[in-house]
Amino acid sequence: MDMPVRTETVRKNELGDIANRAEKGSAMRLINAETKATNDKTARLRALRLAREAEEAAAAAAEAAAAPVKAPKRVRKTTSKAA
Repeated sequence: MDMPVRTETVRKNELGDIANRAEKGSAMRLINAETKATNDKTARLRALRLAREAEEAAAAAAEAAAAPVKAPKRVRKTTSKAA
């Protein structure tokens, strides 16, 4: 009995995804890239939020300093008449 000759195409079909893994990249590499992108975005958004909060705090402080100071009301003290 003769053994059939396995061609390269048949071998690729049998291996399926494993043969193409180098082209697609490993799963861990894809997960690490996605995690890095998420962390970068989170850091960027955190920096923007902190800058906005600092700006709002500075504006509130400037507004409080610019507000006119009310003079305290003068209350006349009365002396009670002793009977």
